Amino acid sequence: MPVDKELVEKISKLSRLNIDESKINDFVSNFEEILNYINLLEQVPDNNKQNEEDLISEYATRDDSVIEKLSNEEVLMNAKNKDGNFFTVKKVIDEE
Repeated sequence: MPVDKELVEKISKLSRLNIDESKINDFVSNFEEILNYINLLEQVPDNNKQNEEDLISEYATRDDSVIEKLSNEEVLMNAKNKDGNFFTVKKVIDEE
């Protein structure tokens, strides 16, 4: 994926960062360096890879069990914003 000014501006908008126009080119080159480094790491052979099965522990899953829990009313009792049985929060991600 090529890194350009538009991509940096989109990332800064999504992350709600205010990047000064004069620094955008610096960010472009920094992102390119990071991606080049990641690509370089992906090319390094790893002869010590374990099978995924070896990495899964017998404790990775557990039996489901019923535990005592709070009622919906108790959970929502101190909620600042709620709508029926749900918490409501400000929108943080814009759809594009």
